[in-house]
Amino acid sequence: MSTPTSPGQRIEIASKFEELEMVVDAAEAFYKQCFDQEDRIFTGVLLASEVVTNAIEHGNQNDESKRVIIEFRSLPGRSECWVEDEGNGFDREAIADPLASENLLEDGGRGIFLIERMADEVIYENGGRRVGIILKT
Repeated sequence: MSTPTSPGQRIEIASKFEELEMVVDAAEAFYKQCFDQEDRIFTGVLLASEVVTNAIEHGNQNDESKRVIIEFRSLPGRSECWVEDEGNGFDREAIADPLASENLLEDGGRGIFLIERMADEVIYENGGRRVGIILKT
């Protein structure tokens, strides 16, 4: 693992998917500073992309006037990606289990499942408007 050149980065984007490529590029650069293993870099980029996608689509309801704030932080023993939207938030406990038989054929509902299975820790704050993805280094 290499030492990051800076403690973190903050990006603010409009709620439109055209902005996602910039976030993916920033995530890739950040996680390359945190990890030597390609699979850990890929995991970080994938999770950052999924959380930002959720913030745009579900949090801000694709309202381009609302912002999404992304923060990358490198701390001893861990990397963090924090994503905050301007939506109404959500109750994590109200999200249906995508593995339940009645949900297996649903088109969506797997993002949170994926995030929670792949991250070392997920933190929900501010009524679900702020989500932290923690990967241990």
